[in-house]
Amino acid sequence: MRPEALIKNSRLLRDNPIAMHFSEPFLHLSSVEFWTLLTLACAGALAALYFAFHYIALARLIEDTPTSKIEFAQQGYVELSGNVSALPGEVPLLAPLSTMECCWFHYKIEKRASKSWRMVEQQRSSRPFLIEDESGVCLVDPQGARVTTREHDVWYGNARHPGLLQPTASSTAIGRWNTILRRDTGIGNDYRYSEERISLQCTIYAIGNFSTLDDLDHRSNREQSTRGLLRRWKQEQPRLLARFDRDRNGLIDQEEWQQARLAAASEADAEYARERAGKPSHRLADSSSSGRPYLISTLPQFSLARRFKLISLAAFTILFICAGIAIWMSSVRFGA
Repeated sequence: MRPEALIKNSRLLRDNPIAMHFSEPFLHLSSVEFWTLLTLACAGALAALYFAFHYIALARLIEDTPTSKIEFAQQGYVELSGNVSALPGEVPLLAPLSTMECCWFHYKIEKRASKSWRMVEQQRSSRPFLIEDESGVCLVDPQGARVTTREHDVWYGNARHPGLLQPTASSTAIGRWNTILRRDTGIGNDYRYSEERISLQCTIYAIGNFSTLDDLDHRSNREQSTRGLLRRWKQEQPRLLARFDRDRNGLIDQEEWQQARLAAASEADAEYARERAGKPSHRLADSSSSGRPYLISTLPQFSLARRFKLISLAAFTILFICAGIAIWMSSVRFGA
């Protein structure tokens, strides 16, 4: 900044003590310091602008998309609501830290560093589960989903894994305060545990890519299984010959190969039927390939939309603060 401009700005600000109090530090910044701070303020404003519109778009999407019944839902991007359960014949998941039964979990373990917490371990379950409404049942694949849950626990300890011995409430006042200070605030502990869960039979809201397997899909899957089985048999020639070389000439002729194909189709059909047993034909999965978000939440639809609106409002507030700082710095530095 030119010396004459600095003097002029100083004279203009001298008549306003409050403005002078806040502006004087910016007048004496070096060029590197000034441009660094201005760049950070502008970057913060741009990031806040992105998140503000991103979350308001999510809220509008939730509000504008009608909830469909599973059995009557159209193929494509749909919104569902219903109760969750594990797949038939499968035991429920056990959340690794709390050992509570659930359909989905995400946990992380952080270790205390000098001034912050450092991530040392995390895991997110990927096993599908079921969602059911009064019309039908749908398989939900949680991979790629943005999951929001009510059950989100945070506690502290001195071991990397809390194990089965979870802290319990004490009957004495001193014991209760000790539990609060050590387990719930982290004072005197080296590890922080965080765990989110979707419990059995809770109601969830989900929006993603909905598809239904029809007869053509089943036929294609069975044919693919048959081809895979034949490839495996070809790689095991002694077993293939022992089973299908009826004239014992050491070769599989056309008729014998046809018998092998029929046997493979029969075994593939039986295996496919076992795999599909108890599994619904409807499936909800990641929709990111279409550029649309895949959301799963145990919060009601209106609560999730409200949360996204509040995040958007906070982002707009940060946007105005960062933009105001950038404009203020520029006016102080370059104003006439």
